[in-house]
Amino acid sequence: MDPLTARHLPKPLFPLGGKVPMAEVWLRRAVESGITDVSMNLCVLAQIIENHFGDGGKFGANLTYVREDVPSGTLGGVCKQALGVDSKRLPSEKYRPLPKAFQGSTLIVPSGDIVTNFGSELLEEMYEIHRRVGSALTVALVPVPWERRIDYGTAVLASPEARDSILCKSGRIESFVEKQPNSPSNLSNASIYMIEMDLLRALDPLRTEAKLDVANPFYDFGKHVFPALLGGLPYVSLPKDFVFWGVQYNGSWFDVGQKRDYLRVNELLLDGKLDVPLPYEKLPWGYLGRDVEIDFSSVRIIPPVVIGNNCVIELGAVLGPYAVIGDDWTIQREARIQHSVLWERYSYFDEDGNEVPARHRKLIDRHTVRTHVSIDESIVAGGDIEFDLLGKTVDVQADGGLGILDIDSVAEGPRA
Repeated sequence: MDPLTARHLPKPLFPLGGKVPMAEVWLRRAVESGITDVSMNLCVLAQIIENHFGDGGKFGANLTYVREDVPSGTLGGVCKQALGVDSKRLPSEKYRPLPKAFQGSTLIVPSGDIVTNFGSELLEEMYEIHRRVGSALTVALVPVPWERRIDYGTAVLASPEARDSILCKSGRIESFVEKQPNSPSNLSNASIYMIEMDLLRALDPLRTEAKLDVANPFYDFGKHVFPALLGGLPYVSLPKDFVFWGVQYNGSWFDVGQKRDYLRVNELLLDGKLDVPLPYEKLPWGYLGRDVEIDFSSVRIIPPVVIGNNCVIELGAVLGPYAVIGDDWTIQREARIQHSVLWERYSYFDEDGNEVPARHRKLIDRHTVRTHVSIDESIVAGGDIEFDLLGKTVDVQADGGLGILDIDSVAEGPRA
């Protein structure tokens, strides 16, 4: 998601429908389920997440944070959140205070970049299955297109039980492969887990650094924990036969892993296929924020469209389909925006991690789309847009200049 995640927002705070951060959806659903003790594992632009959520009181939650200077993998983050001060400390880790160990028995662990309709009722249903079968780790699985198996970890269920529910199958996981194009299954790891503390206590001492050059790595659920539970990781032997279970979910689910995925998930939201309430007025053509200057008789709106708060839409502008205009934009005469997301003004973080608040950037980040400019299939963090954009990502740099990349551009280098 570079450069957006490097300078503006961590991915879990990417706005849906112009306003609602992805991670906030999960927090609200947890509270709806009666789960008020919530922890977030942070690294990139951690402070902005803490600034948004605070202590969780606004949302009815008791929210704590585990900050990492260097990511310790999906396993490391969860172990620190669950075991707190009792978790293993690796040699490379700087000292950071950790919370007390969780006193309950079961954790619900969703990834912050997953957008889905997996709501509170399904969390409760999944927990009932998890408890009934005596599972140590239960994974939600979702069917993906067969041609995209290379993008996901996929599982095979042994003799699954059919269920009369959107959680349509339940069974022991008998095999799991990570991102293999020839996998025998298209049931993807949906990154929604239920984990017993007993299992985490067994896994934590085995953890290694989350690095590519580690001889016998053990830091990731999909790459290491799942194979270990299935007896397929030769250098790891778990102390007992932990039950590893899967439930198939046939509902809306989206992994926001690439920039085009982010555009698509906003389109799904506008089509009503994702349950994310937006804080705007709902109208037949979409959503309208407060204090918007617009003459609907001279602006063409092709549904669905979101127009955020304090926007100015000038005569002859054409919005849509699938235009998400965040707060404080001026769309000048005859400009056209479609299949794109324009963000409200957010803070900027320099190379040293220093924050320049959004209110201090109004003079260099004008949030204007100029006359006759066309924007299509693009993500625009801000700026003074004077030329057409097709399939681009735009961020506003420290001096107000625009950083423009192809939307399919991916940062080079290996990932652990």
